[in-house]
Amino acid sequence: MFDPVTATLREGKTFPPKHYTEDTLLAAMETAGVEDTPEDAERKGLGTSATRAATIEKLVHVGFTERRGKQLLPTERGKSLIAVLPDMLTSPMLTAEWETRLLDIERGSLEADAFMGEIGDFTRLLVEEHSKPDPAFTHLFKGKAADSDSESIGACPRCKSPVRERGKGFFCDDRACGFALWKDNRFFSCKKKELKKPVAVALLKDGRVSMKGLYSEKTGKTYDATVVLDDSGGKYVGFKLEFEKKGRKDGQ
Repeated sequence: MFDPVTATLREGKTFPPKHYTEDTLLAAMETAGVEDTPEDAERKGLGTSATRAATIEKLVHVGFTERRGKQLLPTERGKSLIAVLPDMLTSPMLTAEWETRLLDIERGSLEADAFMGEIGDFTRLLVEEHSKPDPAFTHLFKGKAADSDSESIGACPRCKSPVRERGKGFFCDDRACGFALWKDNRFFSCKKKELKKPVAVALLKDGRVSMKGLYSEKTGKTYDATVVLDDSGGKYVGFKLEFEKKGRKDGQ
């Protein structure tokens, strides 16, 4: 037998987490790895007050994050790095724990050789478990891609090698080339569109694709335009808009 319960239905809305600002990120870095006790608050965290700010500046400088107003937003390069690295390496808990171990060495409660032994074991485990790169990120490595399990959707506009769909995007088989069309490309997401396979196929074949219902962040309205592949051969592929009626180009 079960005790009777009273259930109610309530309508509500959920919202995605807010992006970090420099202040909120510094606060998060300070308390990373902290449990519930004052001792943990003293021992854990990422770096010092000086090095935390320097770490953020370095992330911006190397292009992993960018400032937009007060917000710190990840770049496509930063998203790529997070996606390709094992989860254990991207966890702030790992760095916080290492900071704690270094503090233990400083206080004399841990031998440096013991800590380095742990680092060696950890490194060997990473090599054993992640010796083969994820095929979705072969464009990040040099040389020719060994796998060709997915069907080619077109020729790379840079080197004419096959482009294939893998995981989070469409990538050139030539790893040294680096051409990639990411499905979560910001150019398309800002216009509330996705870079789906038919769009990628058209861009590779004709260098352009007509799209309807593109969203304007400035006006809040939608419009029709032609998206043109505007690739200069850099790390990231660019796009621009062409408007047939007025013949106007928009390089947003």
